[in-house]
Amino acid sequence: MVGTMFHFIMVPPQPVNRPAPEPPRSVFARHIEVLALIAEAAEPPRFGDLAAATGHSKATLHRILAALQEEGLVRPDPRGGWRPGLRLVHFASRAWFGLDLPQAAAEEMAALRDATGETVRLAVLRGTEMLYLAQLDSPEPVSFRLRVGASGPAYCSGTGKAVLAFLDPAQRAALLDAVPLERHTPRTLVDRAALEQDLVAARAQGFALDDGEQAAEVRSLGAPILDRQGRPQGAISLTVPAFRRDRAALLALAPLLVAAAGRIAARLPPGFRAEV
Repeated sequence: MVGTMFHFIMVPPQPVNRPAPEPPRSVFARHIEVLALIAEAAEPPRFGDLAAATGHSKATLHRILAALQEEGLVRPDPRGGWRPGLRLVHFASRAWFGLDLPQAAAEEMAALRDATGETVRLAVLRGTEMLYLAQLDSPEPVSFRLRVGASGPAYCSGTGKAVLAFLDPAQRAALLDAVPLERHTPRTLVDRAALEQDLVAARAQGFALDDGEQAAEVRSLGAPILDRQGRPQGAISLTVPAFRRDRAALLALAPLLVAAAGRIAARLPPGFRAEV
């Protein structure tokens, strides 16, 4: 009879890799979380909505809402749910106080420059010219640098045409009446009717193109920064050497430019006016 031999091998227990527990959130962070949900909601969120979004118990959420309401940061909506309180509106107005256009545009300009690798400019209309308030240079070895504080004609630049396109028609007509349409390059639009048609197209598409109209070797794409009434308070642009991006390649960047201009506009307080 042949016996069967069993060999028993002791295997040491293997460590279980468990994620480290997250540190508990501070009381302040929990309050800010609820406040942000209320402030950013399209419709007043109800208690159940806030509980589902935060995971807080009913007792915890009741305490947070009571504390925020006591400080005037939130208020109950008569139809149900919660709205931002008047004290929060006051804080927002204080944050807006003193905000200028370069401050409002700085973050978006940097992101746009990094995303495209091209020079980004910010300008406002002053008289019949565009005054350049800020510029972030392209990291490419060849780019076009402009002195901040310099100005140039509005009718043949990307920023200028973007602003002109969104002016009230009577205001735009008065401005174009006041400036001679001088030819800077063979592509400059010096025919008033052709320029007006170009501006109508720019308004329809939300951006304007300077296709070598101010300097033959430069292309510039401009998008207006519109206030809450749809009035242009300035414009940003992407400026590129013509040899690096042809017309189609530059136009492909228009969605990024327009979106950045829209986000800058959203940072401006109600009643903002660009002053130079």
